[in-house]
Amino acid sequence: MNEPTHAHFILSDAQYCHVLEDRLYVGRKDVPEKFPQVKNSFDGVLLILQVAAFLLLAFFITMTIVVHYYVVTLTLGMLLLLLMVSVIRTLGFTNTKVIMKADILGVDYFKKSVGYDFFVVRYSGEGGKLWKRRLTLYDSQQSIKQALEVMKEAGLLKN
Repeated sequence: MNEPTHAHFILSDAQYCHVLEDRLYVGRKDVPEKFPQVKNSFDGVLLILQVAAFLLLAFFITMTIVVHYYVVTLTLGMLLLLLMVSVIRTLGFTNTKVIMKADILGVDYFKKSVGYDFFVVRYSGEGGKLWKRRLTLYDSQQSIKQALEVMKEAGLLKN
């Protein structure tokens, strides 16, 4: 295969996390000549879509209560709860493509029995504010092993 020669691993959304000398870069297989700026903010578009879906579900729940469709109300209520958990998870993380190694405070690995394993990269932004970026790993044992080796070799993962 035509894999990059430097340290890298594959994420669950088919993007690559390139571990370079001075930064982590999340993007396509090839590393660009000019890197994007570090984005120290929450993903506003996703958050707006989630809030809109939350309001739409709340409307449908209200309507199903009015017309006494309680089974549908229960189902929509569970979906609303799932959406609320998704909003809370989105609020805590950025979607930056570049993280400078000098700014990284720590990397934690979370192994899931159900779902995807992921790294949480904690880094400081402008003014020393703490930010987090979730790197969800591709779901294969070979990819997870490669990701763990790459992060340990780079000195980012302590275990």
